[in-house]
Amino acid sequence: MNDRVAFASDIHLDHVVPERIARFQRFLLQDLPALGVGKVYLLGDVFNIWYKDPMLDELYGNRILELFSRYLEMGYALEYVVGNRDFALCFDKTLQVPFPIHPNGIRRKIGHRDFFLCHGDNLCRKDYGYHILHGVIRRDFPMAAFHGLGSDAKKKLVNLLVNLSHHVKERKARWKTEPHWPYLERMVDAGLDVCVQGHKHEQTFRVLEGKRRTGRHFILPRWQTRASGLIYSPGEDRFSFFDLE
Repeated sequence: MNDRVAFASDIHLDHVVPERIARFQRFLLQDLPALGVGKVYLLGDVFNIWYKDPMLDELYGNRILELFSRYLEMGYALEYVVGNRDFALCFDKTLQVPFPIHPNGIRRKIGHRDFFLCHGDNLCRKDYGYHILHGVIRRDFPMAAFHGLGSDAKKKLVNLLVNLSHHVKERKARWKTEPHWPYLERMVDAGLDVCVQGHKHEQTFRVLEGKRRTGRHFILPRWQTRASGLIYSPGEDRFSFFDLE
């Protein structure tokens, strides 16, 4: 019985590391069914970079989207929450996929637990510069203007923004990149049981201490050569990280 649920993020798939795409294919089509997983939540940055462009479609985009379709055709379920590198999925008006793509974190009842599932950049609530930048970019008009550019122009602009982000991140105070714990603790007091996020690339677990109740917080690891993430078994109410060769 496939009642287990899996969570994965920060897989960073592209043509530069083709063996990671091959590993992701085995993960979806072989590993998850073997683990008794009936639904997977992908929590952002599954693509290393995504924007609508025929060059990216040919290099790796179409192949990855086809893998999602094959997984669903096997009778399993999938939901996708975008991250800071693949949020343009939500602005591709031509994209038609048989699963939901969410621009923000989502609440889900799994078993008897209340989950908040997100990429995690939205939880760094003290990183004001980041939120101002993405608040400007993640809108219909700038994304439509961007998608109207040619392939070379889009590539140059994306590379500029990625390099700028790396430069800023190296100099950013660590507290700006941490989840805002008081915000999550208030969510716990309001009924949240579990938060699962990606973004930080470090596999961690933390107990969320609200004023009236406690919850659990998981950060998913980034993929390198192995398939990694988190599984929840509702019947046993049990969580376990996985790291598959």
